[in-house]
Amino acid sequence: MSPTRDVVGASDLDVFADTLADVIAGQYPADELNRLPGATSPAALRIREAYAESLAARVTQDPPARHGGPLPEPLPHQGESVLDHLGQLTVDWNDFEAAGETTRDVVQRLADDKESLRKLVYDVEHKPELLAMCERHQLLDYIVLYDALDRGIRLRLHISTDDHFDRPHDHRFSFSSRILTGGYTHTWYHMDGDLYGDGPDPEARQYLSRHTPDPRAHGHLDKLTPHIVRWEAPGSCYTLHHSAIHTTFTTPDTVSLFLRGPVEKDRSVIMDKEEGALWWRFGRQDEPEERRREKSMGLDAYRQIRDRLEKLGVI
Repeated sequence: MSPTRDVVGASDLDVFADTLADVIAGQYPADELNRLPGATSPAALRIREAYAESLAARVTQDPPARHGGPLPEPLPHQGESVLDHLGQLTVDWNDFEAAGETTRDVVQRLADDKESLRKLVYDVEHKPELLAMCERHQLLDYIVLYDALDRGIRLRLHISTDDHFDRPHDHRFSFSSRILTGGYTHTWYHMDGDLYGDGPDPEARQYLSRHTPDPRAHGHLDKLTPHIVRWEAPGSCYTLHHSAIHTTFTTPDTVSLFLRGPVEKDRSVIMDKEEGALWWRFGRQDEPEERRREKSMGLDAYRQIRDRLEKLGVI
């Protein structure tokens, strides 16, 4: 109810109109309207009629275009699944706000559709092109479930390892993520300066791990300060721009859905604050063969991780 009416009093119709607004917003069931004194007045009945007509029009209108924008509510005659939607979806990450809205909606729906998620996980074994993209890292393993970067989407399932380190980093792409199990302390950082101001840096390819940090990066970590800290629990969902530096300090058995866009820069950075070190990550095509073999998952490891997902109740 408005502050003004709270002070001076409200008519029955005012109360009815405010409650209807709350019903439309999903805060109350529609039955709440019937309990109000003004519910049977002619004006209230006209308002309810108009609302019912708008709902009917919304159901019968043509479905929205499939390029950008949030995934529409399934219409009764369509029965479109999340997997059907993925097969048609195109995301333009140049419109970051719209891309975030669309991709958050997809990962939220897929997280609630365990049957579809299970199908995606099990299908990887029979799709060599996806299995070849699955990787193991010190802090997490990931399974690539769906790949259509030509349409702006690649879907992964991230599974935390038993190692947990505070390593600020960014990504070569923007993405949306939804936590399924576990959780993590999530910190966004501000950096004074631009690590990528000079564009591509061929020399950076020499410095690909904490064992071979970039000696030119001295002093950069001193320019890094925490900006926002929050806890990401199961159900948390967010979108991160590729320029953002963050860190995720995970708990055991943390699993998340991760829907990324196309590459927007040649490399990403990883920092270790305790060691004062900084190194770089490149895409698979720009990494040494030894590095590609080192992080490759393989079929046996994939099956072990799939079994772990079963035990966690993710699929």
